[in-house]
Amino acid sequence: MKSADIEQVKKNMQITGVIQHTARLLLAVSIAVVSVGFLPTTVQAATNPVDLELGGEGATPWVISNVKPGDSGSKAVELRNIGTEDGFVTIWVTDVISYEGENPESETGDTAEPGEFADYLQLNLIAGGLSANLNLPATISDLPQSATASNCIEIIPLKSEAATDIIWDWELPAQTGNDAQGDSISFTINYMLQECTITDVSGVVDANGVFTEEVTAKSTGDNGTLVIEQGTVGKTKEGQPLSELWLIESDKEKPPPPANKTAIGFCYDIGPDGTTFDQPITITFTFNPDDIPERAHERDLVIVLWDKDAGEWIELEGCIVDTVNNTISAPISHFSRYTIIAPVPPPPKPIEKEEEEEEEEEEGEIPTPAPDEEAIPPKLLEVDMLGKTDKVEIGADGILSESLTLTDRSGDFIIDIDSGTRISGFGNTELSRIELRITSESIVVPDNIVILSPIYELRGYTRNMQITGINFTPSATLTIRYDSENLPENTFLPFIANYTDEQGLVQLSPPPDVTVEIGKAKALISHASLFVVATEVAPPPPPLPARFEASNLTINPRQAQLGQPVTISLTITNEGAIEGSSELHLIIDGIVRMVTEITLAGKGSETLTFEISNLAVGKHQVKIAGLTEQFRVVMTTTPPTEGGVNWLLIDMSVGAALVIGAIVLYFITRRSRQAQLK
Repeated sequence: MKSADIEQVKKNMQITGVIQHTARLLLAVSIAVVSVGFLPTTVQAATNPVDLELGGEGATPWVISNVKPGDSGSKAVELRNIGTEDGFVTIWVTDVISYEGENPESETGDTAEPGEFADYLQLNLIAGGLSANLNLPATISDLPQSATASNCIEIIPLKSEAATDIIWDWELPAQTGNDAQGDSISFTINYMLQECTITDVSGVVDANGVFTEEVTAKSTGDNGTLVIEQGTVGKTKEGQPLSELWLIESDKEKPPPPANKTAIGFCYDIGPDGTTFDQPITITFTFNPDDIPERAHERDLVIVLWDKDAGEWIELEGCIVDTVNNTISAPISHFSRYTIIAPVPPPPKPIEKEEEEEEEEEEGEIPTPAPDEEAIPPKLLEVDMLGKTDKVEIGADGILSESLTLTDRSGDFIIDIDSGTRISGFGNTELSRIELRITSESIVVPDNIVILSPIYELRGYTRNMQITGINFTPSATLTIRYDSENLPENTFLPFIANYTDEQGLVQLSPPPDVTVEIGKAKALISHASLFVVATEVAPPPPPLPARFEASNLTINPRQAQLGQPVTISLTITNEGAIEGSSELHLIIDGIVRMVTEITLAGKGSETLTFEISNLAVGKHQVKIAGLTEQFRVVMTTTPPTEGGVNWLLIDMSVGAALVIGAIVLYFITRRSRQAQLK
C-alpha cells in the first residue's frame, strides 16, 4: 500500500475515534439529564424570618415536586414579633394549586387537572405553645384555609420583641397510590399576629404549682373571666407549675354545634392548652341576649368545650346563668377551647284550623268558620314588678306557650316560669294582672331568725280586679338577692320563706342541684303571697371550760450570790369562760420545792411570786406550769460593806498615834538633856 493511502487510513481512524468519543459524551450527558428529572425531593420553601406586628401578616410560599411515596423532609421558620404588644399567631394556608405530572396516572382513570397531591401530602408542625383544634399531621386540604376557619392552628403566646422557631415536617406517605405519582403542588403558609392579654402568675405559684393567692384573669375584651382560688394546684401538660396564662376571645368560625343547638358569642381559647387543676376553677362569659334564638330562654344556655379527638362539643355540668348581668359561669378542671350554645326551639306548629283555611284559600274558596270552631285568641296578662310593667300572652286556660321571666328593674326579685306552666288565681280563677310590691306589713319572726330582705308581696287580680293569690303548676323558680354584708355571725345558709298568718314563716325548698351563691337565695314556689330572705342564727356555743395558761416566767436575779434570795414570778391566765382552779408545782432541779393552788374567774389573770434561798453554788433549773428557765448561784467575791471593820480607818488612827507619840518622846528627851547640861 502506498504511503499516501496509509496516511489516509490513519486520518479516517482518528476521525472515527473522535466521533465515537463525542457520541459517548453526548449519551452520558443525556442520561444525566434524564436522571436528574427523576431525582426525588425537589422542595422549595422560604425559610427567612417572618416579621410580624399586631394585626400584621407574613407568609412563606412552598413548591413541592418530583417526590415519590415515602419521601419526607423538614423546613424551619423563625417567627418574630417586632412590635411592642404581646400576641398570638394564627396559621393558615392559601393559594393551593395541585398540578398533574407530565405523565398522568392513566391507570387510575383520573388524568385531568388538578393533581391529587393535596389529598396525600402530610404536613406536621412542631412548635412551642402550639394550640390546634384539629389532629396533626394533616393533609393540605384539611389545614385551615383562612384566618377565621373553624379548624385552627395557633401559637400562643408570641411576646413583644420575642422570636420562636417552628418546624414544618412534610411527608408523602409510602402507601400513596398512583394518583399522586409525578404530581406537584404549590401553596402559601400564612401567619398573622393577633392581640393576646397574658397574665403573669409566676409570683403567686410556688414550685409545687400551688396558687398562694386567688387569681382573676380577664380576656382582652373583658367578655371572659377566669378565677382560680388560693390553694389550687395547677400544672401544664408537661407537669410544670404555671408561670403565665391567657384567655383569648376568638371570632373564628365555630365547629358545628349539636343538632337543634346554635353557638353564640365568642370562642375562648384558655391556655396553656392542656393545663390541669386539682380542684375546679371558674370561668364566666358574657353573652348578648339579642344573640339568643327566638323562643329560647337565657336559662337554657350552656358552656361547651371542644373535644378535638371526638370532634364534638361537650356540655359542661353546673352552668349558672345570671339573667340580670347576662353572664354564664361553669366550673372547669382543665384549659381548652370553650363557647356558649343555646337551643333552637322548633317553629310553632300551626293549628289545624289554620291549615284548613290555607287549603281552602288555595282552592279559591273563602272559609266561613262556624262560631263554635273559631280559635280562641290568647289573652294578655298585665305584669307590674315594682313599677316595671309588661304584658304577657297567656292561653285561655292560663298555660304559657313560652318560658317567661318576671323581674323588677334592679333584678333583686326574679321569677323564672317554664313554658307549659299554668298560672291561675286561688280556686283556679282566671288572672288579669300580677303585681309585685314591697309591703310594710309586720310579720312575726322567731327569735333565732333574721330577715335579710324587704318583705315582698306578690299578688294577682281576677278579671273583675279582685285581689287573689297566685298558683304556679308546676312550680316556678324564685330568686331574691340580699346584701351579704348584713349577714350576722354564726348563721346558717340564707333561705327564701313564705309567710302567712296561719303558718307563720315557712322555709321553701331550693331547686334541685342548685349552686349556692353568696348574695342570692333560690326556692321553688307553687303559690304566691309574702316572701322574704331569712337566715337562722346558730345558738351560741357553750361556755368554754376553765383552761389555764402560764406566761412571763421571770427570775431575779439571774446570777445570785451564795446565800442571796432568788425571786421567781409568772402570770397565770384562765382562757376559759367559767371559773376554775389549778394546782401549781414549783420544781427546782427536779425536786418539788413549793405547791400552791390558784382560783381564777373566766378570762381572769394573776401574777404569782415565789422566793427561794439556801441553794448551792452552780446552775439551777426552774420548772413550773410547763415553763422552764435557768439561773446561777456563785461564790461571794467582795466583802460586805454593812457592819464590817473599817481597816483603813484603823490603820490611819494607829499611824497618827505613832507619829504623835514620837513627837512627844522627842520633846521629853530634849528637855532631859538640857536639864543635865545645866
